[in-house]
Amino acid sequence: MNDHHHHHGDDKHHHYHHDHDDSGSGSGQGEMPMSEKLKKMVEHWLKHNADHAATYRQWAERARQAGMPDVAEILEGVAKDSQAINGDLERAGEVLAEKN
Repeated sequence: MNDHHHHHGDDKHHHYHHDHDDSGSGSGQGEMPMSEKLKKMVEHWLKHNADHAATYRQWAERARQAGMPDVAEILEGVAKDSQAINGDLERAGEVLAEKN
């Protein structure tokens, strides 16, 4: 499956910019330093990941109410994993803050 789609809720959508590499080959005027780009990306990933974790929990509860406790347990595990990832992202943000 190659498509990357986000479906958080019944009709909730969000749009965001995935900044893969916008360093380009320009003259360097007005370019944001890499540390600032990374700080902004880490902030974005933290929020985005927290949003996903909340959605996993919401759907875990729906699965539990629909009589699918095994699926609910898996989704709750995914939410926990997302929290662990956010811990790593927070540490990355702290390291970036120390560099300035």
